[in-house]
Amino acid sequence: MRVLFTSWAWPSHYMPLAPLAWALQAAGHEVRVASQPRLTPVITDSGVAAVPVGPDLDHDEVRGRQMAGLSFSSVPRVPAAGASMDTWQPERIRRVRRVFGTFAAYSDAMLDDLASYARFWRPDLVVYDPTTYAGPLVAAMLGVPAVRHVHGIDVTYQARQIVPGLIRSMAERLGLDEVDALGAATVDPCPPTLQIPADVSRIPVRYVPYNGPAVLPGWLREKPALPRVCVTWGTSTSRLTGPDTFVPARLVQALSAMEVEVVMALAEQDVHRLGEVPANVQVVDSLALHLVLPSCDAIIHQGGNGTLLTAALHGVPQLVFPQIPDQMFQAERIVLAGVADSLQPDQFSESEAAKRLEAILTAASYRSRARALREEMLGQPAPAEAVARLEQLAAEQ
Repeated sequence: MRVLFTSWAWPSHYMPLAPLAWALQAAGHEVRVASQPRLTPVITDSGVAAVPVGPDLDHDEVRGRQMAGLSFSSVPRVPAAGASMDTWQPERIRRVRRVFGTFAAYSDAMLDDLASYARFWRPDLVVYDPTTYAGPLVAAMLGVPAVRHVHGIDVTYQARQIVPGLIRSMAERLGLDEVDALGAATVDPCPPTLQIPADVSRIPVRYVPYNGPAVLPGWLREKPALPRVCVTWGTSTSRLTGPDTFVPARLVQALSAMEVEVVMALAEQDVHRLGEVPANVQVVDSLALHLVLPSCDAIIHQGGNGTLLTAALHGVPQLVFPQIPDQMFQAERIVLAGVADSLQPDQFSESEAAKRLEAILTAASYRSRARALREEMLGQPAPAEAVARLEQLAAEQ
């Protein structure tokens, strides 16, 4: 079987798909990953063959053009789990369309090249990141199943009323009528406790963390003398929302007064924002979270799916400071599970953050629920077990 994966050129959108690509390759299937050229090193580092398609885009330029001055604080909150945008006023919907227009612009830029390659290679199946709409469009063109692969909590499902209008002109370009961007099935690495109701055919898989090539540092071979707290901020939040929202810099002094060891695991572009740090804070650049979290008693983060699920997999209680709508939605789900606490931007203060962290470190309920969620995740089928479902889906088509 030939399987074509596709994602627009943002590493955190491709990396959650890599474990399924490994499973397919290990089962003897041919796998290719198509994206803009900028993502090629990330794809090849994961051990999969890359197919560059379309031009590279300047993300800040595309986002600025599509959002046209719209700030994230002005973007409507994601509908509650199980709800939709059906009753929303047109202006609210227009704002969300402008946000998702960024994803549509990437798909539009890569569509013709991706379609040309797909006609040449003739895949039996197309697996796509949920915001890479070129994937289901090309699958429909070929008449093969399109398989949506979510990153965790299915926040993009909540925008299902928005997408058809964004991709209609692309579908027409391929000679197609309306295409279902939700695909024939959804590969789902999110545990049921956290997932939202959705009218899709889910293929459950165990979450496997992947952040790219990883090296275990020597200091992680010893147990910490004090409770260890990991602080991380993802790879793009400060870039999207600006330096004023960089919470780790505001946390440093509050954490210095606590009897804890702090590991600041930050992206390279965020390290310089910290300034001088106290003795109980260690700053590490781009350390893979799945290496440090087994030794941690708590994690503080921004609410990204990868961070949230990696912490859950290791049974680590969480303190979440979400900044943008999808992070706020995801924070609500993990708090509802009893594994985390959360502060919205207008609720945040250094003293309140320290108070919430102290509660997470001392309350047994957070630890017991985190362990239960970990057991649930470990009980999910391995990605290798999803291969048979995909083979059947391709055969039926």
